[in-house]
Amino acid sequence: MGNAAGTYRIADGQWQRFETRTQEPEDVKQTANGLEARYRLAPGIFVTCSFALEADGLRLNLTLSNETALPMEFGDLALPLPINMIHAAKDDPDAVLKHSFISGRSSHIFWQRKDSLTPWLAMLPEKGAALEYWDAPKGSPDLYRVFFHAAAEVAAVQAAGSRWRLPATSLTLAPGETARRGVRFLLVDGYAAMRRTIAEHGLIDVEVVPGMTVPIDLDVTLSLGSSVSVVRLEPEHPAQTEWTPLGERAGRKLVRLRFARLGENHVTLHQADGGRTTLEFFVTEPVETMIAKRGAFIAAHRHRDPAKWYDGLLAEWNMESETLLGPDNYDRIKGWRIYEVTCDDPGLSKPAFLAAKNAEYPVQAEIDALDDYVEHFVWGGLQRTTEEQWPYALYGIPDWKRNRDSADPGDKGRKHFWRPYDYPHIALLYFALYRIARDRHGFRTRLTATDYLERAFGTARAMFVIPKEIIGWEADSTGFYNELVIPEVIEALRLEGRMAQADELAGHWERKVAHFVNEVDDLFASEYAFDSTGFESTQAIARYALDRPERFPPEQARAFAKRQMDANLFCRGWLQPSYYTLGSDYRGQAGDAYTLSYMAQMGGWAILDHALNDTPDYRPLLRLGHASALSSWALLNSGTPESGYGYWYPGKANDGGAGGGFEPAALGETWLDQPHRHGSWYYSCEIDLGFCGALRAAATSLVDDDLFGRIALSGVLEERDDQLLIHPRDGVRRRFHARLGELCLDIRLLDDGRFASDTPIRVSPRLEQCAFEIDHSAGPARTLRIHIADRNGRRWKLAESNRPPVAGVHAIVVKEGAQRTSLRARAE
Repeated sequence: MGNAAGTYRIADGQWQRFETRTQEPEDVKQTANGLEARYRLAPGIFVTCSFALEADGLRLNLTLSNETALPMEFGDLALPLPINMIHAAKDDPDAVLKHSFISGRSSHIFWQRKDSLTPWLAMLPEKGAALEYWDAPKGSPDLYRVFFHAAAEVAAVQAAGSRWRLPATSLTLAPGETARRGVRFLLVDGYAAMRRTIAEHGLIDVEVVPGMTVPIDLDVTLSLGSSVSVVRLEPEHPAQTEWTPLGERAGRKLVRLRFARLGENHVTLHQADGGRTTLEFFVTEPVETMIAKRGAFIAAHRHRDPAKWYDGLLAEWNMESETLLGPDNYDRIKGWRIYEVTCDDPGLSKPAFLAAKNAEYPVQAEIDALDDYVEHFVWGGLQRTTEEQWPYALYGIPDWKRNRDSADPGDKGRKHFWRPYDYPHIALLYFALYRIARDRHGFRTRLTATDYLERAFGTARAMFVIPKEIIGWEADSTGFYNELVIPEVIEALRLEGRMAQADELAGHWERKVAHFVNEVDDLFASEYAFDSTGFESTQAIARYALDRPERFPPEQARAFAKRQMDANLFCRGWLQPSYYTLGSDYRGQAGDAYTLSYMAQMGGWAILDHALNDTPDYRPLLRLGHASALSSWALLNSGTPESGYGYWYPGKANDGGAGGGFEPAALGETWLDQPHRHGSWYYSCEIDLGFCGALRAAATSLVDDDLFGRIALSGVLEERDDQLLIHPRDGVRRRFHARLGELCLDIRLLDDGRFASDTPIRVSPRLEQCAFEIDHSAGPARTLRIHIADRNGRRWKLAESNRPPVAGVHAIVVKEGAQRTSLRARAE
């Protein structure tokens, strides 16, 4: 620590690189409270690195001196930070995870231990300094570097094709001139303390709703806290951006933004002392539009050739070259990762999302594509049938064809169906098809609802049984994506009267719940030593335990719920206001690589569920949960004709395509080993798992927020005639939550139906009355289930109903052929 690196030139000469780590200092001396070392870069050009331990932290300064007779320029000035980070420290229990925001004056970093215990180490730029670029050089002891100036480096990466767009500067020193750039290290006691520290030191603490990824039909509100006032906002596209000051609340400045341009939108905050901070937003189409486009895209990009063994495969697509991948063309995917095309989490995520999407918004052509996939690719191919030994087993990598045809009769060949991660995706596929067959009148499926539910049960049961029998892999030991569908399958089995199957599956699931609540120590372990992939599952496990105090000790369940949520937050961007960090999960690279993964949205569902049900301090987490649920929609390549049908890879052929992750670095390689240029991948990989999570997380929340006042998250709020009118814009329109002080209200539409798009949900300010309209499919006369409840001990009665008030599920009568039903309810 205390080294410097960069480039300089004298007058208009060539850039020269320097790195003090490779040099002997010209002079080293102790000061009253620290140490300083002076390095000679060239005759008359010096860098002095100094430490000073003071009451308010450890200061590290770089003093640059030009003692020549000519002007000189520093094109880059970097500070290496060789701190013991998780991805490089292997099994070191003291390794830390970095949370960084590098974007001008308000740049900041803090490091946390895996146990999240405080204090945390934080770093802020000193007064007059700013950080504008970073890199993580491979093969260097400098694990991470921040740049005070980066004009030369940014010009170089842009010349190499990088999409990096944040502003960068150089520093010119006249003859005899010196300049100082520095940072301060200090200890902070948690998230709230870090926010206070940012603001107190003259940086800007940014809170934002609904997030940094924002649909174009929602406004953005900023809450800006700083001891140095923000005097001006500068939108990148002023003609397509409205901004309106909203005064102050809680000692912070409020500003509303309304974007009209899709894609990246930069907004620069200017402070009274000259500080500049750039906020990076990503503006998407409305969520409902993106859901529809993604479903249509997946269904349209499938293999339809009965002569091929992979007939029906829902395929990968390269948005850069507009190439459809398949087992006869793996395109740019090489080596063992070719499995991405047909199986494992990447290959199975597309049918999982398409099925879940059609359970919400059915389209016959997409249902047909799902049935083609099941009939031709899954049943008897990817999945063993009930006529075979090991029924419901799912083949793993590299694909089912090679495994079925393998000469190896063991677990690396014909019995390679032991990876439990694969099973929940296909269970979700079948369960969604069950919902479609059960609820969506007027749409055809090839099997009956009973058949699909049987397969959902068989697949979920197989997850617990088959991997254990084949290689001893206990499904209880790790959280799997999409496995939270299992309690829904259990409930459906009970509703259908299939008690023996429900009890058997519940036995498996509850054994896993008990194991996590009582025994699991490391919540970050998966197929990798450190990973962020389990935190949708762990919240589902916590929810199940907390809701059944008669089966799971409440004190242990609460302790587990808190521990797993702390772990979720530990590896998630929260205080970092850019669209590819706020709400994103972090892997071991700590936001330096592969952000906006599927777990951003899946873990976002977990945060929302926890905020709504498990903590009195719900407001900050409610904001973060909504931001997380929106975050990875930035990877959906969609748009209007005017915007080129998509920001990342323009062209109508890519409208509805998606990237599997975001790469924050200026240049590098993706997890799939393709070069990247900062931005979205061109393969979708596993991102449809995230979109599954986004469907589950989709909700509109009315809240009295301490920073923003009364707002609707993922919705639009009007206050009129002593009524609150909420227009849901979450994309699914089946869940509404209100938290007004101590009052609360939760409405969930359980079957075929969603809140009408053209009329608002109406609630009274005391939340004792509500009214709304439900859109549903035409069909026979039937009942639909609606869950209305609160945490204030009230029961709810439906208007024009003779049934007594209840807190929970209500059955409403839908008339034959009707497509809309109006409801009013009051608390009693």
